[in-house]
Amino acid sequence: MILSIDGGATKTCAIVYEEKSHSFLSSGISGASNFMSVPEKISLENLQTAINSALQAAGVNINELDYIVLGLAGIGDSAASTEIGNDMVRKIFGHRNYRLENDGLVAYRMSNMFVDGVMFAPGTGSVGYYQKDGIIKRVGGWGWFAGDEGSASWISKMAITLAERESDGVLPGSSMVKLVEQYFGDSLRNVAGFIEKNRDKRKIAMLAPHVTKLAMAGDQVAATIIHEAGLYTASILNSMLKQFSQCPAVSVVGGTTLAGKLLMDSIQSSVKCNIKFFAGFNVCVGGILLASQEMGFPFSEKDRDQAINSLQGSVMTNSPEKLRDSLGIIDFDDNDQ
Repeated sequence: MILSIDGGATKTCAIVYEEKSHSFLSSGISGASNFMSVPEKISLENLQTAINSALQAAGVNINELDYIVLGLAGIGDSAASTEIGNDMVRKIFGHRNYRLENDGLVAYRMSNMFVDGVMFAPGTGSVGYYQKDGIIKRVGGWGWFAGDEGSASWISKMAITLAERESDGVLPGSSMVKLVEQYFGDSLRNVAGFIEKNRDKRKIAMLAPHVTKLAMAGDQVAATIIHEAGLYTASILNSMLKQFSQCPAVSVVGGTTLAGKLLMDSIQSSVKCNIKFFAGFNVCVGGILLASQEMGFPFSEKDRDQAINSLQGSVMTNSPEKLRDSLGIIDFDDNDQ
């Protein structure tokens, strides 16, 4: 009986999986658990909410778990951040054994499994991994102040920057000004002041789906932002692909994939190798692969795909409000959203 948890700066997803029967049992979702982006108290609460929801839905007691694996943003960024993560996890599981990894590594295992290849994960932030000759290395993940290109927080920052240029008359139009003011519920000037003071990464990043929605509606400024996010993703994939003489497994994993063809076409058209795209909450399944490998159970690509499909169905039973608040999923068909 495996409990796998994926925690980032926007969402937390937990799943319960029975390895013996290869059965997906349940999922639970909640808000951010990246202790580098939100207070540790909030991170802890969101982890517990997702975990408890998954356990209750599966009818499983925590003492029945055979393996616990967590992929959390911030782990491995520094010795101090890793210790904070371990302290937080011990508050939940006590003396039970668990495996704690960076969420980017777990994303790699979900998408490329254990084969050599490259993976870029543009979620709230962004990080890349490539594996060659069985050795895995990390690329990017520099943080959102000077890095995280191609991510939801980067898309949102670009939208706010262009809104300011529209307001100053540097750029024509006002679509970004209207979008930013509507999203934050305040004037652009006050929004700028709020961001300078609070640096709320999650709040800012959650603007990105609305930028995507505007781009889908035909706004050229928004479409340019999404296109540039795609071009950066392509550039970092191509950078990692220089390590290989032939095309290995290539994947993109993250919430920005909600932009669909608008983003995917920008990426694929600039990368010679075929790319697989995965939603951000699919990362939870990566923990099952890690657990299966360590426990000596076979877990095939077919098993992985079935688990992803089951997770997708389970997650989408949540209310639109829960999907919006936990995963940043908005109704792209609702013009009043």
